[in-house]
Amino acid sequence: MFSKREVVLLDIITSRNNALITETAKLKEKKFREEKRAFLFEGIKLTREAIAEGVEFLHIFLTERCAEKYPDLAARKEAVIISDSVCTKISENSAPEGIVCTARYLDRLHKEFTYTDETDLTNACLILSTIQDPGNLGTIARTSAAFGKKTLILSKDCADIYNQKSIRASMGALFRTSTYRVSDLCLAIENIKSKGYRVYATALTKNALPLGRAEEIKDALFVLGNEGHGLDDRTINSCSGTVIIPMEADAESLNVASAATVLLWEAYR
Repeated sequence: MFSKREVVLLDIITSRNNALITETAKLKEKKFREEKRAFLFEGIKLTREAIAEGVEFLHIFLTERCAEKYPDLAARKEAVIISDSVCTKISENSAPEGIVCTARYLDRLHKEFTYTDETDLTNACLILSTIQDPGNLGTIARTSAAFGKKTLILSKDCADIYNQKSIRASMGALFRTSTYRVSDLCLAIENIKSKGYRVYATALTKNALPLGRAEEIKDALFVLGNEGHGLDDRTINSCSGTVIIPMEADAESLNVASAATVLLWEAYR
């Protein structure tokens, strides 16, 4: 562990044009993340969560102030000490905390949906279709983990799970979440049903079951759709049925992350 004096004596990157800093800043772009199979996140909470979950770090960038405040991080082999100015270049926050990390893609977020019995759905409750807002995706992951459902099934056109908005909203839950990306959501739903699971679309239809008032939707999986357009007819028709969340007649429809919370609570209780 470094003492405060030793931390100060470490080489400090002060140039915003440093090659490592330039490459790190490019991880804000999805295309570059996919090319390097690496991602970026910030803050002491997420850093501690990542360490606890065994995330493979590439670099832990610390300002001098944070290096002195967190000597255990400064002592790690991945530690790089940077100036405040450099930190603002690689951070996406207007007032960065002073800790920015890069890490390798997480294998558990890239599980292959094999359409066989090898696909473990034990901890699955939600199937997400075309969710566009990465913040919603992160919030859903956080809530799912809180209710013990740490497996998500995502259509291939859902938001990038490594987007910083998604990672921040998850509050570290993504580090212990598994996701399956599926190219044909309807085929995946049919396969899940063939294993004995019931799958319900969240959609207002004539025969929709009210959530909480029907025993047959216990232990089911629920499909949530795009924030603006919901689910298409093909997806709805591939499900076992539809469910609605009972609300007041004059109420606006719930945000997709809020709806997910209600569904997860129903599955949990």
